[in-house]
Amino acid sequence: MFLVFVFSHLNAQVFFSNGADIFIANGAVVHVNGGCTIDQSSGLTNDGSLTITKNATTALAGTFTIDNASTAQGNGSYRVEQDWINNASFSGGNSSVELFGNSQQFITSTNGTITTFHNLNLTGTGTANNRKKTLQSVNANVDSTGLLNINDRELETQTQTFYILNPSVNAVSNNQTPGSEGFVSSIAPGTFARNTNSISSYLFPTGSSLLITRYRPIDIVPTAAGADLFTVRFVNNDANNDGYLRTQNDGILCLANDKYYHAILRPAGVDPADIRMYYIPSSDGSWAGMSHWRLTNTQWNDMAAVTPGASGVFTTMTRAGWLFANPGEPYILTDKRPDQPSIICPTVCENSTSNLFIATGGTAYQWSVPGNGTILSGQGTDSLLVDWSSGSGVISVVSLSANGCVSLPDSCTPQVFPAPNVIASASADTISMGGTVTLSAGGADSYVWNPSGNGPSLDFTPTNSGVFNFCVIGTNMQGCSDTSCIDIFVNDRDCGNIFIPKAFSPNDDNANDKLCIYGNECIKVMSFAIYDRWGEVVFTSTSPERCWDGTLNGKRLNSGVFAYYFNATLFDGTEVKLKGNISLVK
Repeated sequence: MFLVFVFSHLNAQVFFSNGADIFIANGAVVHVNGGCTIDQSSGLTNDGSLTITKNATTALAGTFTIDNASTAQGNGSYRVEQDWINNASFSGGNSSVELFGNSQQFITSTNGTITTFHNLNLTGTGTANNRKKTLQSVNANVDSTGLLNINDRELETQTQTFYILNPSVNAVSNNQTPGSEGFVSSIAPGTFARNTNSISSYLFPTGSSLLITRYRPIDIVPTAAGADLFTVRFVNNDANNDGYLRTQNDGILCLANDKYYHAILRPAGVDPADIRMYYIPSSDGSWAGMSHWRLTNTQWNDMAAVTPGASGVFTTMTRAGWLFANPGEPYILTDKRPDQPSIICPTVCENSTSNLFIATGGTAYQWSVPGNGTILSGQGTDSLLVDWSSGSGVISVVSLSANGCVSLPDSCTPQVFPAPNVIASASADTISMGGTVTLSAGGADSYVWNPSGNGPSLDFTPTNSGVFNFCVIGTNMQGCSDTSCIDIFVNDRDCGNIFIPKAFSPNDDNANDKLCIYGNECIKVMSFAIYDRWGEVVFTSTSPERCWDGTLNGKRLNSGVFAYYFNATLFDGTEVKLKGNISLVK
């Protein structure tokens, strides 16, 4: 039985071929408004147009089926609104197949027959799962000269593989409008596979609608024009979920993308290739590197030098000349630890201040110092100032990246030299004007005196009275210093004449209104107490310049006789003890 369609238009609800040979001539249009099954060793040659819609209540409405040793061939077009089921033989020739349904469509077979399309065009307006064109239990191909146009649909391979046998760069196209991208999704071990034969950029438009829809393509650019096969799968979940623990790495890595990763292989061929990943920093995070999971050491390994770039809404990361030398298909975006800094330790003196430690090889730093060091300033910078007490200890520093990654530390143990114990002394600590006192210092190897002079001793001949402070800085052979100071008292009067008046009259006549101690220039330390007749303290002082104004707690006392006790040490070392009575007269 033969059915021939030549320059005609046929409408039917169900088209079933039970062993017949069918010819659709060039220009002929056949529209089946139900389903079409080529069965029982039938032969279909389609050089025209066959459209199968599902506006019917049949069991396989809108489905095209090749079954039971039947064949379909020719250079025409097939427009199928529901499933493509191939259980026999399909020869694509120069034909085109459009899956245009608005509900989920399946490319499948009940006996594992693989369909090799010539041109495959995915269209429709369905959303969510109804956007999918799904491989079910079987692989599928586009032939060596054919084209795949995904448009804005999701080509779901599930655990199967969709192969592009055509090595042309332009064999695959998709809508790349943000939010409406067409992509290929897979779950392990499913992939999207492409043959290559040129030094060109091959697009793998991978993505996923699992939980959250993401389009994250991969570009592969072979470095030679050999015959190679590459496969890519986008895995829309944390690599940890699949046993590729992000913390299990070569020690170079700090962070890895916890949202997704890719599976990339070169199953055939020998040519290295550039691998370019696409990501969106605002949703995926900012990254500076790429890593590969090796089966040989079961960990993430840094892929070394990568080059950042940009393409549309994407930031890109490219690893050039990847050799595929180590087995393992997972690839992920990562950040490396900052480079290990280098630290320079100075020699340190005990009990010294402002010791400078310098780090290089980073931009931000975190320092650690031992308990015998106190940070003065510079935490977070490359220059740290530290006060040091005594003993040895380790100084360490790490470099920090902008996202908080921490480098391996560098450390040093500064050589700590003992500080000298400098002691200043004098031949006398009290002299009169015109006399000479010799200042001496010991405990170090060299000395500098302030206000003037060098050496272990210094003669001082005063021309003015007063208290003179001399400090000496002593330095040992290791350059460590210590300072010691001494006071010299120079007087211009007889310090043996300390006088306390017997009476005073605090009546605000500006004459003898206060009780003061005379000869107070000679007093180094003192205590002075005044008591009333009942033994209550009304005035105390340890300052020679402080006088009593006759009040107690701000209230002026009445006239009377008061007792006093006075003890002092003079600058010349004389001890003075006085007691007596004082009359307060109004």
